[in-house]
Amino acid sequence: MEKNKKISEVASLKGTFSSATTAVVVEFKGLTVVKDTAFRKSIRDSKSQYRVSKNTLLRLAVKDTAFESFAEKFQGASAVASTNQDAIALAKAVQGFLKDNPAVTFKAAIMDGKPLTAKELQALAELPSREVLISKLLYLMQYPISGLAVVLDGIRKQKESAA
Repeated sequence: MEKNKKISEVASLKGTFSSATTAVVVEFKGLTVVKDTAFRKSIRDSKSQYRVSKNTLLRLAVKDTAFESFAEKFQGASAVASTNQDAIALAKAVQGFLKDNPAVTFKAAIMDGKPLTAKELQALAELPSREVLISKLLYLMQYPISGLAVVLDGIRKQKESAA
């Protein structure tokens, strides 16, 4: 790879790392093209990015970012999935792929500046989606009000039947 291409690749990667809130590093030895394509699609569907690049370029790109601790993980066949939107969707995509493809292994993850273990990533992946959590919250907020309305309606009916 010529020097200008390397410089632009590092700049692009640095931009990705600078804007990301969550990133996961995986090792993908022995992954077929079909499975890699499926993984890339699931990452795109989660509104995330997936990058495979040379380890030296990845090490340069994470310098002075929240993901600087990844530098030591960039050995072997490394790929990075990152997002600045829905960390849970990314975790679900990565965890689902890890479960179905033993050739791919978890190396490291950082979410909002905090490192995550493989178990923590799995716990994130098992969380309900953002929309489901919001609907549950709205239901719980609405429940006491609807309960009060039922009680008040019962009292009204009781008073009407007594009169």
